[in-house]
Amino acid sequence: MQPVRKKNRRLLSVFILVPVCALLCIVMVHLKEQEEEEYQEKLAQKSRLERMIAEEEAQTETISNYKAYVQTTSYIEEIAREVLGLVYKDEVLFRPSSKTAE
Repeated sequence: MQPVRKKNRRLLSVFILVPVCALLCIVMVHLKEQEEEEYQEKLAQKSRLERMIAEEEAQTETISNYKAYVQTTSYIEEIAREVLGLVYKDEVLFRPSSKTAE
């Protein structure tokens, strides 16, 4: 009777191992899909961040250029003329008259 018990044990172990292996395979596939989704999300986030970095670098360059321009004499003269209405001593201003010639 021992050969029958061995056969039953083998059969029982096969019935246990096959579903367990199948379950493990299903779990592994599911985990792989989750990892792939997370990877794609991280790639999208990386490209967004790289785009933001490029925009910030461009803005930094623009600000640096404006800072350099603000320190020039031409900018100072422009502001003095436009905002303060200043002119040089020997400069003559011509303004249109408000009355029309008849």
